[in-house]
Amino acid sequence: MKPFLFLITALLFLFALSGCIQNLAECPMDTLTLKSECESQIKKIEENQINLLAIAAISWNPSGTLSGKALEFYNILESYRRNGSYTLSNGTTRTFLNASNCSGSTRNHPALNLAAQKHNDNMVRFNFFSHTGQDGSTPSSRVKAEGLDVGAGENIAAGVSSAEGTFDQWWNSSGHRTNMENCNYTHVGIGYTARETINANASYSHYWTNVFATIR
Repeated sequence: MKPFLFLITALLFLFALSGCIQNLAECPMDTLTLKSECESQIKKIEENQINLLAIAAISWNPSGTLSGKALEFYNILESYRRNGSYTLSNGTTRTFLNASNCSGSTRNHPALNLAAQKHNDNMVRFNFFSHTGQDGSTPSSRVKAEGLDVGAGENIAAGVSSAEGTFDQWWNSSGHRTNMENCNYTHVGIGYTARETINANASYSHYWTNVFATIR
C-alpha cells in the first residue's frame, strides 16, 4: 500500500510541475495564460534574475571583499603605489610626483571596503555627490562605524565607467593624487556602484569611492 501511495504522490508532484505543458497554464502573479505566453514570461523572469545576480556581484559584497571593477581598481592602485608608476592601456605612463614609490604593498581592508561601498551606494540612492553623507557622516566616522578607530582620507569620483579611467581622473587632480601617493597610508578600501543597481535617476551612471587609512 505504501509504495502505491508513494507512486500516486510522485505523479501528483510531476503533474503540478507541468503547468506550462498544458494549453492553459497558471503563471507567476496568478495569471491564466496560454502555454507560449507562460513559457515566455518564465524565460524573461529567469533572465532578469540572472542579470540582477550578476549586477549585485559586481557592485556589492556584504563581506567586504573586493570583486569586479572595485578589485580591478585596487590592482591598478596597488601597482602604482608599489612601483611609483602605472602605464595606461593607451601607452601613457603615470608616475609619482616626486619620482618615488611606496616601499611596501598597500593592503586592502574589508572594513574600509564597507565604508567606501556604503557611502558610494548612498550617493547613488540619495543622488548627491559629497564627502559628507546624508546623515552628516565624514570619512573617518564612516570608517569608525565599521569598527576602525583611525583617521581616513577619501577620494570620490563619478561618471567614468572604467577603473583605469577613474584612476587617471584622480591622477590629474592634485588633491586626489596626493591621497593615492601618500605612503603613510597602509590600507585602502574601494567602492564601485553602477546607478542602475540602486537608482536609475541618479545624476551619474558610475560612482567610485576610495578610503585610505593607516592601520598598524
